[in-house]
Amino acid sequence: MTGVTLTHVWKSYQGAPAVADVTLTLTPERPVCLMAPSGTGKTTLLRLLLGLERPDRGEIRIPPGWRWSAVFQEDRLLDHLDAWGNLRFVLGTVPDGAPALLEALGLSEAADRKAAAYSGGMRRRLALARALLAPFDGLVLDEPFTGLDGGARERCLACIRRAAAGRVLVLSSHDPADAAGLSADILRL
Repeated sequence: MTGVTLTHVWKSYQGAPAVADVTLTLTPERPVCLMAPSGTGKTTLLRLLLGLERPDRGEIRIPPGWRWSAVFQEDRLLDHLDAWGNLRFVLGTVPDGAPALLEALGLSEAADRKAAAYSGGMRRRLALARALLAPFDGLVLDEPFTGLDGGARERCLACIRRAAAGRVLVLSSHDPADAAGLSADILRL
């Protein structure tokens, strides 16, 4: 199996369904963009994929040894560390490709500054760099472009396209341009 399948997946909180009867196959050939109003289950569905939540009903099939990498809605950075320290903390090292990726994301000049001094857009780009540098079979992006201007968004899209080529990619977004920028199929929840 080269992808991930969800079959009749349900998840409720206090009796209210957050994810209702989702059947979906994720393959490396077609990225998927989840689109829906806030509070309608996009993040819950991503958490189910990552194994952070368990479905109430249904089945999620993920190949053995599968590795996910993710960007969450929260940046989850260590403010007292610079870009290198944040990468090292999560990845165990600074990968060889890190300087080039930080340059492509427009972060190279700020790489030695503590994350606490970063703007919101810089924080999003560092969180994305961390996810793209991790070894992965599938990439989950939960509202990855929040707070990014047009130029930064385009840089991020280009980096994601390169890093996720030939891998499963699923993101949540409110903007159809994000789906178009990644040639993703739109799934409306």
